[in-house]
Amino acid sequence: MCGGGGGSRPAPPPPPPPISASQRAQRAADRRKQLREKAELKEERYQDTLAEVSGRRGRRSLMSGRRSGSGYLAVQGTVSRGTLGV
Repeated sequence: MCGGGGGSRPAPPPPPPPISASQRAQRAADRRKQLREKAELKEERYQDTLAEVSGRRGRRSLMSGRRSGSGYLAVQGTVSRGTLGV
């Protein structure tokens, strides 16, 4: 004999209430505000980390910085077809 089974399923939950246009616009504005704040915090954390590493505040420039673009120069011994991937 079969023990379980039979019976009916419980009723599905009711659908969520409809969202009005004003509520939808408010949620979109809140979402944009949160994304903007998140981006600002990320940029601030980046600047703080950069300041710790370089020892100063503000953006760095490869051309006007302390080394004045010398980072672009490659040592002649390291430049070859094998190391450049050509």
